[in-house]
Amino acid sequence: MSRIFISKDPEDLNEGLYALQHNGLLEAQALIDFEALPFDCPTNYDILFLASIRAAEFFFRQCITQATIACAGLETAKKVAERYQKEIAFIAQQSGLPNEEATRFNAWRKGRSVCFPSSQLSIGTYAALIPESEKIILPVYTTQFKKRHITEKDIYVFSSPSNVVAFLEHNTMPSQAKVVAWGSSTAQELVKKQISVTKVLKGQQQSELLTWLSKIL
Repeated sequence: MSRIFISKDPEDLNEGLYALQHNGLLEAQALIDFEALPFDCPTNYDILFLASIRAAEFFFRQCITQATIACAGLETAKKVAERYQKEIAFIAQQSGLPNEEATRFNAWRKGRSVCFPSSQLSIGTYAALIPESEKIILPVYTTQFKKRHITEKDIYVFSSPSNVVAFLEHNTMPSQAKVVAWGSSTAQELVKKQISVTKVLKGQQQSELLTWLSKIL
């Protein structure tokens, strides 16, 4: 039976992946941690773009907004809607393809100004297409790497570029392991580290991952 690692904590897994973790087939452990940064709540922007539920958590701890809400992905949008009772006006349907979705978002916003709550390590794919005068880059938290040794597995699932970097600081990738990337940005980080990518998750990543695992386990 294949042994699986995923760089997410158990409470962030959907029901199917949590069952694999509960049954001992999957080790779920995020390799990054987060800490709030001091910031002032921004004013005079039209759209609040939330790249992750983490960005939402740190922003809404301090700020109230009447801005239109946009989210980078279906899972983030679902969590934001449930936790903060927010209507989501734009959702990136394939969060694993950020360059394509960033182009679609930029066309959708039609010149409206955007606030991007983010980590200090944010790649900024969506913001990159927007003129400086029409965006607010707002670091609201820091991403920090955990020192964790992960016992050797057959399948590794990385949920972000930061988790890739954190893993490789204290671990090496077995040569025969299958490696799954949570979107193209994570895949690019793995390739940059000379790690072959077996599968790239593009849309509803957890459901897509479960379907893929069911075919190989």
